[in-house]
Amino acid sequence: MKKIDYGIDDLEQRIPNKYAAIIAIASRAKKILDNPGDVDESLRKNKPVVAAILEFMQDKLKYPEFNIKKINEED
Repeated sequence: MKKIDYGIDDLEQRIPNKYAAIIAIASRAKKILDNPGDVDESLRKNKPVVAAILEFMQDKLKYPEFNIKKINEED
């Protein structure tokens, strides 16, 4: 298994909201768990969460654009 050496700061460089990054990674990990053949050959030996993080950090993971200002506004 491959060790990942990414922190929350690394995630926030890709997407400004760390919670949105975690949701995107968790969603992808669930999809990988349901369909393991959907992952690149080099990532198949990793656990689904690790594979999802690696895809996220390699910009292979697509996620929706989040309007951070709107999320942070109070009603």
